[in-house]
Amino acid sequence: MALTLLTLTTSVHLLDSTSVALPRISAGDLPLRSRFRRPSSSISSFQLGFPSTTHRSESIRCLCASSSSAASPMQFEVSTPNSQFLDSLLYSRAYWVTEGVIAWNVDAGEGSCYLYASRVAGLSFSEDGIDGFDFRVKLEAESGSLRTNVVEKFPHIGNYKPFKVPSDLDVRDLVKSQLAIVCFDAEGRLIEGTGLQLPGVLDELFSYDGPLGANFTPGGGVSLHLWAPTAQEVTVCIYKNPLDKSPMEICPLEEVNGVWSTNGPSTWEGCYYVYKVSVYHPSTLKVETCYANDPYARGLSADASKTYLVNLDSEDLKPEGWEKMADKKPCLRSYSDISIYELHVRDFSVYDETVEPEHRGGYLAFTLKDSAGVKHLQKLADAGLTHLHLLPTYQFGDVDDEKENWKYIDTSVLEGLPPDSAEAQACITEIQNDDGFNWG
Repeated sequence: MALTLLTLTTSVHLLDSTSVALPRISAGDLPLRSRFRRPSSSISSFQLGFPSTTHRSESIRCLCASSSSAASPMQFEVSTPNSQFLDSLLYSRAYWVTEGVIAWNVDAGEGSCYLYASRVAGLSFSEDGIDGFDFRVKLEAESGSLRTNVVEKFPHIGNYKPFKVPSDLDVRDLVKSQLAIVCFDAEGRLIEGTGLQLPGVLDELFSYDGPLGANFTPGGGVSLHLWAPTAQEVTVCIYKNPLDKSPMEICPLEEVNGVWSTNGPSTWEGCYYVYKVSVYHPSTLKVETCYANDPYARGLSADASKTYLVNLDSEDLKPEGWEKMADKKPCLRSYSDISIYELHVRDFSVYDETVEPEHRGGYLAFTLKDSAGVKHLQKLADAGLTHLHLLPTYQFGDVDDEKENWKYIDTSVLEGLPPDSAEAQACITEIQNDDGFNWG
């Protein structure tokens, strides 16, 4: 009985906060600020913050007792109205769900709501209101609740208030900017503000089912397509070799409805590339310049430093018998007949002494028909196993691709320790981030 090979497939879109190459910050990276809620009766001219005597940032010296009864000074920064406003943008509590509707859990009452945008990410707050914007528009609070189709897609915001976006806005261009929605009371004082989450409007305006990644044409050229509707500018840097520091060619990509593309010559085949993307990033509140691999890459250089321009239809890459391999696939009468065996690529052969050392832990070990591992798989197939699920089959960042950088531990040392000892755990912990395993 033959086995059918399964591998995981993924679909990745480059959004403003999902690409692994884009900068990210965690709570630990943010300035430590003491946060205060707006008092119910504020005498200041604006209510996001404190009375005017505390608007300036100042240091508060505190002492924290340690276990040794010594005291260590710590510095805390008192938050200002502007810092509070910028902090509120980090959380993005409003949702742009369709082209014409923003959902926000705020009741404007007698007040008003505005949408602000800054192409250069310059939004800030002062006593005069919101500064640094290059676009502002008033949003009308709609009566009633969100439409059924919106609630079905985003059930967790079903009780949010809908705010109508003017129909004459160029929303496709606006989503490339830093965005904020702000609510003022009837006297014009700012009472709420936050950033926006964009998946709803991006899905509605930029859905795309065309080619993505690198695609080779019958005539010998290559086209690149990248879905990045929030990007302000995209260029591609072409490298002859994976370790080259300087690109041999830099080409701008042109955008059509969120998809950036360019065409290149046949000489690009076998080269490497990265995208240079200018995009507003909500975690840093800045327009960032990011160098990123193609999320639709079919090949990568070592440690994913660059994307490989590989033509999978090239005759040079086809294994022997590839064209007839589908003819050998066993017939499956029903999905209920499937019996799946999950197997780690490295674990299959890393300790198999019937495999040549240079092939252990890699893909070529599966081609050795006389190895102990392959013979065992054949026995499983004869016993009724139908499918083999391999993982991981894509590049991952947990393990250095350069095997000479891996660290090992002498197994005889572990054998001399009790299996439940702290010493054994400490030995593994010391090298766990530098060994050849991606788990454990």
